[in-house]
This record gives sequence, structure tokens and C-alpha cells, in this order.
Amino acid sequence: MQKSDVSVASKGGEWMRLQGKTAIVTGGASGIGKAGCLAFAAEGASVMVVDVNRDGGEQVAAQIRRDGGSALSIAADISKEEDVRNMVRATAGHFGGVDVLFQNAAWYTVVPADRLELSDWQRTIDVTLTGPFLCCKHVIPAMQSRGGGSIILTSSVGGSVAFPAHPAYNAAKGGVNLLMKNLALDYGPDQIRVNCISPGIIETPLTERAVRDPIKYDDYINRWCFTRRIGTPQDVAAAALFLASDESSFVTGSVMYVDNGWTAR
Repeated sequence: MQKSDVSVASKGGEWMRLQGKTAIVTGGASGIGKAGCLAFAAEGASVMVVDVNRDGGEQVAAQIRRDGGSALSIAADISKEEDVRNMVRATAGHFGGVDVLFQNAAWYTVVPADRLELSDWQRTIDVTLTGPFLCCKHVIPAMQSRGGGSIILTSSVGGSVAFPAHPAYNAAKGGVNLLMKNLALDYGPDQIRVNCISPGIIETPLTERAVRDPIKYDDYINRWCFTRRIGTPQDVAAAALFLASDESSFVTGSVMYVDNGWTAR
């Protein structure tokens, strides 16, 4: 049995787990995506910050550059194929290739099925399921030309268990989990690893209102959090960093739950 060599570089005596790698991070202007951008850059990666929020994405890229890292930003709607195509071209053109995709962008509305407008259903599917597909479709050839890569799709515990009044979101995230497995199967021979991260309740702009409601906060803590705290974007970014690095070279086709025990019940 051969032992895998984990390649890391050193900067100022500190290990740089992503030195020499280029990462695309979608939804990178805030929340989990922003935390991922900062974590990847801190470990030596060049980062393309992608978001529909042009100004927010550029602020994150500028922060990385101020801290001595390498980053650019691009505005893109991942539900639009031309935007995704341009995103990958711009990244490969500037940085020389793509090694990591961390796909975070999502959209949803909380409405039961009998009152859900078709336009809201379609928008959820377009951004939350079709978007990840398009990102993978266009990044895979870039990774093949580099001899491999790591694709990390942010799913949700909602891809495995149902939430009340989330029919479109549950359907989309369940689809993301199986999309990941299909891609891991098809592109493993190309040394492309594909995994999902499934967060539980994470303190992001999407959950901020609920987290600040003391009653809802206590309910989440008591029902879903074994260690009695809400997750942070940095908790998820740490998992993404592992999956992006060569430390996870034998990990593909997996769902990594970052949910404080939610799915253990």
C-alpha cells in the first residue's frame, strides 16, 4: 500500500495548506462563502470571489489583498450559464487554472407547497441546484487540464431531512447531494474529488433574524445543537479547507455534516 504524500508549503514558519492552488468561491461576499475566501487565502490560495453582489465581492477580495493574499472578484449569477462560463474563463485566464471550487450560492423562500408560486419554486431550483450543476460543468474541464482538483458543494441538513414549508429548498439540496455523488463517480478517474458539506444552523445573513430572536434561538439550541451553540461560518470554512487541501486526497463522494449533531437524532 502506498502512503499519500501531503504537500504543504511554509511561509514564515507556518504551514500553507493551499499554497499554489487557485480557488473559485461562489457566494463569496458574505456568510459561509466569505469565511471560505478568507480561510483559503490565509492558507496560500489565490481566490476568485464570486457573488451577485459586485461591491460585496470586491470588498472581500480587497481585504484579502490588504492582508498580503492574492484575490480578484467577479459578479456572476450562477443560474446563468454565460455568467458561469465567464467566471471560469476569467479565473483560469488570470491565475493560470482552477484547482478548487467551493460553491455556496443559494436562494430559497419559506412557503408550503400549496401556496408556493411557481416562479419562487423555479428560482430556488435555478440558483440552488442548477447553479451548482453549471459551476461544475464549466470548472471540470479546467480541472482536467490541471490533472485534478477538488469540488466542494455546500448542501444542507435540508438535503437529508425535511424542513416545514421548504419544499423547493429540500428538493434542491437533496438534488445537490446526488449530483455530488454522480460527479464523484464520473470524474474520479480524472483525479477530481467531489464532496458536499451539509451545515446545520449557521449564523449568517440568511439566518440572522431567527438567531436574534431569543425564543427561536433557544428553540434551535435545545432541539438541534448537541453542544448548545449555533454554528459560525468559520466552522464550515474549516471543513471546506480540509476538503480543498491534499489532506483529504482519499475523500470523495461524501457528505460532511457540520451540524452539531442535528442529523444524529
